[in-house]
Amino acid sequence: MEAQIKSIGDATELLKQVAQKHSDKPSVVLDEFDTIPDSAERAKFASLLKQLGDQSVGIKFFITGIGHSCQELLGAHQSAHRQLATIELLRLGWEGRREIVQDAALAFELELNDDVNWRIALISDGYPYYVHLLIEKMLWAAFDLESEEGVLGWNEFNTGLRVAIRETNAELRQPYEKAVLQQSPEFEDVVWSTADGDDLFRSLDSMFVSYQRVVSARDGHLEVDRSKYTKLVRKLRDVSHGSILRPIANRQGWYEYKEKMIRGYVRMQAEANGVALSGEIVTPKQTIHVGNCRTGAYGSGIPKGVNQNKKLGKS
Repeated sequence: MEAQIKSIGDATELLKQVAQKHSDKPSVVLDEFDTIPDSAERAKFASLLKQLGDQSVGIKFFITGIGHSCQELLGAHQSAHRQLATIELLRLGWEGRREIVQDAALAFELELNDDVNWRIALISDGYPYYVHLLIEKMLWAAFDLESEEGVLGWNEFNTGLRVAIRETNAELRQPYEKAVLQQSPEFEDVVWSTADGDDLFRSLDSMFVSYQRVVSARDGHLEVDRSKYTKLVRKLRDVSHGSILRPIANRQGWYEYKEKMIRGYVRMQAEANGVALSGEIVTPKQTIHVGNCRTGAYGSGIPKGVNQNKKLGKS
């Protein structure tokens, strides 16, 4: 089918013809919709959805993208939003994170150090991207090391972690690098403190406690006072410092990551330098997989007794 699409009406007519030529309702998948840089272009798509809905065109769209709302992704077309069912994809729970690593080790008939598996679950911050990246690099490390033990342990983890940091997607690396490179030395400790624990929304009070723990774990690093710490955190909102944080509306002194996945990269950097950003150990009170608004994750917390602070390289 050939057609020249010069307007939203032309696009609607073409999709109507596509739907009519299929006995079953066709589907269209649009991945990473948020990466379309021009908001005006995204708004045009919202207008297209509205026309498709108004004319009852039998075609289904699956749209994925990062955003706080449909309005942020599509623009101000509220009537278009009513055509959509929105599903928020939360972070993986602890069981899901561990299962990915266990399944990979099993596929290669390798034994898996359970402490290493927990450490990967902690670092990944619930994002499958980091779980897959770390286990992939660990498997390559096992292959290169030619170990006869057949175990994915701390040697493979440490080697894989270093490679994973180098090969992380540039969009996740660059804000971190902008925040810490060519800045005063204490900025790295401050950035690490913002990614501690499991909560996605954090207060300055909570982050400063994490900061004190980070500094105490680093030889020769001096702690700044609370007033200066607050000023440094506020700078992380600026473009000149990577814009990694943004304030939470109507909650003074509370922040969240502008791009939440960057937290995982921050955790990898801290881990590679001997600082485990694990927060508090939480005993799970239930195992039902429900979404948690505060943590943005499915599933229970870290089971009691897990050794989160085990030194790197020790089996």
